[in-house]
Amino acid sequence: MKRRDATQKAVRNAQAVEWVKTHTLQDLKDLVNEMSGLGEDVKDIAQLLTDLSEIDRSLQADSEIAPEVCEYAEIAG
Repeated sequence: MKRRDATQKAVRNAQAVEWVKTHTLQDLKDLVNEMSGLGEDVKDIAQLLTDLSEIDRSLQADSEIAPEVCEYAEIAG
């Protein structure tokens, strides 16, 4: 039973990773809004969205501060 539960959890995690690879933060926002509207508990997903949005803002700020660093990274890439 534990092995089956672990396998199911691993499959769900893999599906989540695949979904994230092919969708945007806006897609996740839309999903959270839709699920919330259906009465689903979206606290965990909303927190993930907040965390990912903060990471995105941080990465954008870094590239705006030192765009030449990004260019060098792309060249070295």
